[in-house]
Amino acid sequence: MFKYYFTFGSEGHPYRGGWLIIEADNIMIAMGIYRAIYPNKDGDILNCADVYTETEFKRTKMYKNNNNLGSACHCEISLSIKKTAELGTH
Repeated sequence: MFKYYFTFGSEGHPYRGGWLIIEADNIMIAMGIYRAIYPNKDGDILNCADVYTETEFKRTKMYKNNNNLGSACHCEISLSIKKTAELGTH
């Protein structure tokens, strides 16, 4: 699983500033989870300012200062799938 950071601007997003983290197997799954919680407002454009991988985000001033427009991390979301039984072949 990888961490993806969804950042917010000063207005028009679910939060003012800060970010949230979604843990998923890849960025497409992370964006799908994000869209399910915070639907797009304008076609295919995500309802956030930007999306970073963990490595990219850790290079930003937001991470280094733990601050984006006066806010930091709002929440972390993780989707895990637990395998409960083996699927047989028929």
